[in-house]
Amino acid sequence: MNVSKEGDKVLIRLPKLFGFAVRSEFKQATVGNPPGTKFQLDFHEVERMDSSALGMLLLLRETSGGVASDIVIVNSRPEIRKLLQLANFHNLFKIQ
Repeated sequence: MNVSKEGDKVLIRLPKLFGFAVRSEFKQATVGNPPGTKFQLDFHEVERMDSSALGMLLLLRETSGGVASDIVIVNSRPEIRKLLQLANFHNLFKIQ
């Protein structure tokens, strides 16, 4: 996982296997940011994700302002995008 911060924006490049094994890294990358922080999650490398990854995304949304949060998922593969849509995450996050 690669994390970079630029002003009020945090860019997180996720690994091939986005799941339980990276929960600590994901938490470190997302906790402690000021209100109004914009998150961009780059799914370019993600080939598989498990249910804990979905939970991490929901927790990020909750801790970064709920409905008012600014979280964008970019570069997802078609199969990952389909999984996110099946879980109705397209209603909770901006998916580009």
